Amino acid sequence: MKQTWNLGKRLGALALALTLAAGLALPAFAAGEAQAPVCDESYYATLDYYGQLMDSSVVKSYRLNGSTAITDYGVYDRVVNLTDGIVPTVSDGAVTFELGEEAPQRFYFEGKTRQPYEDLPWTFSLSYRLNGVPTPAEELAGKSGLIEIGLDVYPNPGASEYNRNNLVLTAATAFNADDILSLEAEGAEVQLVGNLRAVLFMVMPGEERHFTIRVGSEDFTFSGLVLLAVPATLAQLDQIADLREAKEKTENSYDAINDSLDVILNSLDGMSGSLRATANGLDQLNSARGTVSAGKGGVYDGADLALADLDALSGALGSMDGYFDTATQAAADTTAVLNQLNGTAQSLRPDLEKTRQTITAIQKDTKALRELLTDVEGYNKKATAIAASLASELDDLEDETGGLRFSLDRLEGALRNPGKISTVKASELPLDDMKVTIGGREMTVAEVNRQVSLATEIATAYAAAAGGDIATADPAAVQGFLMSYYTGKGITDPAELTAKITAAASALQFVGGNRAELEAMQKKLDALNSAVGSVNTRIKEANNIISNLTRPTADVVGQLSDLCGELGDTGVTDDLSALAGLCRDLLKTMKAHEGEGGALLTDVDTLGSVAGQVAQTAEDALGQLDGLNDILNAYEPQVQTALADAQTLSGSLQSTLRDTRSALSAAEALAHQSGPDLDEGTRQTLGGLADSLRKSTYGLDRTDTIRTAKSTITDLIDDEWDTHTGGENNLLLMDAGAKPSSLTSLRNGTPNSVQYIMRTQEIKVREEDSQAAQDGEQREKGSVWSRIKAMFTDFWKAITGLFRH
Repeated sequence: MKQTWNLGKRLGALALALTLAAGLALPAFAAGEAQAPVCDESYYATLDYYGQLMDSSVVKSYRLNGSTAITDYGVYDRVVNLTDGIVPTVSDGAVTFELGEEAPQRFYFEGKTRQPYEDLPWTFSLSYRLNGVPTPAEELAGKSGLIEIGLDVYPNPGASEYNRNNLVLTAATAFNADDILSLEAEGAEVQLVGNLRAVLFMVMPGEERHFTIRVGSEDFTFSGLVLLAVPATLAQLDQIADLREAKEKTENSYDAINDSLDVILNSLDGMSGSLRATANGLDQLNSARGTVSAGKGGVYDGADLALADLDALSGALGSMDGYFDTATQAAADTTAVLNQLNGTAQSLRPDLEKTRQTITAIQKDTKALRELLTDVEGYNKKATAIAASLASELDDLEDETGGLRFSLDRLEGALRNPGKISTVKASELPLDDMKVTIGGREMTVAEVNRQVSLATEIATAYAAAAGGDIATADPAAVQGFLMSYYTGKGITDPAELTAKITAAASALQFVGGNRAELEAMQKKLDALNSAVGSVNTRIKEANNIISNLTRPTADVVGQLSDLCGELGDTGVTDDLSALAGLCRDLLKTMKAHEGEGGALLTDVDTLGSVAGQVAQTAEDALGQLDGLNDILNAYEPQVQTALADAQTLSGSLQSTLRDTRSALSAAEALAHQSGPDLDEGTRQTLGGLADSLRKSTYGLDRTDTIRTAKSTITDLIDDEWDTHTGGENNLLLMDAGAKPSSLTSLRNGTPNSVQYIMRTQEIKVREEDSQAAQDGEQREKGSVWSRIKAMFTDFWKAITGLFRH
């Protein structure tokens, strides 16, 4: 709808006259039922050079809809009736106009107040520099050089929530391109309109902005800044609410992922402690194995000595049978050989001493061996307890890894297929069907365009036919022109001709009377098109962040699932369980033979005692052998009996020694054969298993790194959303469906439209104030249009000046 309207300052009055003239030929419509009055509110303010309030008023336009009285709420310094001479009644913040039966269709009044300025969602500050030097604005008029105009816009936290989240601010000014040397305005839209360079800035809800305009001039003048604040109520802005809803859904999904990751990381932390405890238990078991392995050498040495001693003793006792036989025969045959036998018997004394010493050494060795077996049995109990604990912990670990792997697989599937937020296409925005309110009338954008096109067509045709401006023409002449214009188009039917003239008059009145609202609507449409690109950029950034987050997270989850598989019932835990079972079986076998070694050593000790007694007896027998020789003849029968008994005892002793030696040899051979392999295999198995578990905990100890990365990504996403929900602006808090609030009091209900229009002081060389006096006189008399125009003459000149060149 970007068009140039070359209509003069009298276009509104001319359109009104044409409408009244055409209405004389048309029948009146029947009056409908009275409705509640509808109000449009506009706040006009004049600011000084630096953005501080100088003067302000609220102008309210009521469409009465048949009502004969209106009541408006607000505290005003002064109330001025802009429609007729009726004086209002003011009481307790309420202003009442009793309009009577002759009430007009529209009623306007002005209320002096600065309250809306206090509720603006921004504060303004302007500063000026001349050639880089701060300079008061009062000294810049007519100066030559580079002038910098700085505009600082700060959010006002004291404003109402509706204003903070929904008002959009535009700041505009214009410079005559023929009067300046250069113009720079970073962050602004700069357009050439005729010979004017128009500068337009925009500030989104809740946003802080700083703008600078640099103007090179040889004779500086500045028409001031026009500041316009209006609600962002276009229907297309409802898509921002859709974006906010999508953001909340994405945020909920991401929170669920966060919670799942926390559960996984907590489980991994618990696994790390269990694996360390298992590794420590294996170290203790390996330490017990080392103790047993270190003591086996002494056992082997003692057993070898005992076997050698038993061989010697057995050999010695074996020769006793011959001695006993010889003694028996000698005793029986002759006593002559007794002296020889006595000498031979005496020669046994050294052997008996050596035998006694050997028996003592054997008893000492059996005592040490008994103590060793006692220690080994004690280790068996400790190892059994450790093996049972290890088996229980391995069962628990297997159950936990199975459940964890199932959760990880589900999480990985979710992370591999994340959704995306769809973007908004500007081409899909139904702008022509969008509803807008112009002059209190709800219309579509397409209808507004048709009204503007028709008014432009009539003005152009009149200028071509009559050679003048339709705005300055006499109403009767214009009506005659319209009659001939449509007749020339072949329209002769009176009803159709009257309808055409009425439509043309209505279009001229619509455009002439609602210029400011039409321009505001165009600015809103431009702002909407600009905002769509920014929103799509943010949506793409959010999609990239989600994609970059889910892919590496899915890889990590997949690796964790594989690790759980390796630790599960077919991996490390299965091997550990088998090893624990093997250890339990080994310990049970050792437990089954517990006490046998002790019994054997007891028998050996008993055998040593018996052999000692035998040696002592033999020595005593040698001492008595001389006496025996004397009485041998007398006691030969008894000697024979004694020798027979001794021979029987010797045979039994030899048999006992041979059996003992066989048992000890078999035990030692078994220990020698299985000891090295069992010791080395146990050592390697326990050491390798403990090392494997500790290496597993190294990876599990990195859960803090994963937590830190997750927290960093979460903070990044939260910061990005917070930027547009109060951080840098309130873009995502905008609500196109929110009802505007009255500028003066919430008791007024919802107005049809609200807008803030402000302008700063001009910087120019002072002229005579004669025109001001004329404007003041015009304000006291004339129509409502002339009064409103007189109030804001500078605003009207600044805006219409953009389209005159």
